[in-house]
Amino acid sequence: MNCKNLRIRSKNYKKYFYCTANKCVVDATTCYCCKMKEYKTTTPIKRTAIEKKTHKVSKMAKACDISQKVKYEVWERDNHQCIFCNINVPVSCANAHCLSRAHGGLGIVQNIVTACPKCHHELDNGKDRKKYTVLLLSYMKRLYGEDWNPGIFKYTKWKEIENG
Repeated sequence: MNCKNLRIRSKNYKKYFYCTANKCVVDATTCYCCKMKEYKTTTPIKRTAIEKKTHKVSKMAKACDISQKVKYEVWERDNHQCIFCNINVPVSCANAHCLSRAHGGLGIVQNIVTACPKCHHELDNGKDRKKYTVLLLSYMKRLYGEDWNPGIFKYTKWKEIENG
């Protein structure tokens, strides 16, 4: 169906091919042999102004996202290992929030740990979630001191006014 002249029509719910150049009904094989064949040219699709707009990300989503720099720093800090099971993991596994993104946890070094996919899943959704949370909090307090509190790494929209 690359010919400009070939159309699909129907009569009594039965489809057939119609050639607009010869002005007659044809079958597909006859069209391929036609001397008057003209091929369709493709034109690039123009994007509208609405389609060109990029997805707008909220300030909270930007603040809670983990940059590659932060992932690398956390991975180095945690000696390239999952903090729960001590297996070596790639830098992409430095992505577990102490205070979750859903609760406004920022994507900063003091709020991120390295966890293998299995342990990260257990931390977020597992049956032993409380056990993993206790291990996580004790690990972070060993690193940053006993007064380390994940609540201070929470995104607040009105931070300037609260401090002000």
